[in-house]
Amino acid sequence: MPRAKPKRLTNQLPKRRSVTTAPRQVARIGRNEPCPCSSGKKFKDCHQREGDTYLRKLAADQQRKELHEKLKADGVPWYRRLLLGG
Repeated sequence: MPRAKPKRLTNQLPKRRSVTTAPRQVARIGRNEPCPCSSGKKFKDCHQREGDTYLRKLAADQQRKELHEKLKADGVPWYRRLLLGG
């Protein structure tokens, strides 16, 4: 008795969507590198438990500082820089 051909499911399954990932916004730090908080400790002994949350906070602080310096160089008064988050 001949075997029946297996059913092809390709026409029955929905098409997969292609996934594109965005570039990483937060820098990666190795476990044994010095901690960016400048404590002098290794990252694994200082802030590794906080993980990406800590690194995102550092990136946001850096962006805020750069904005403040840009606004200051553009001659924006201090009270406006304060309100703009600088």
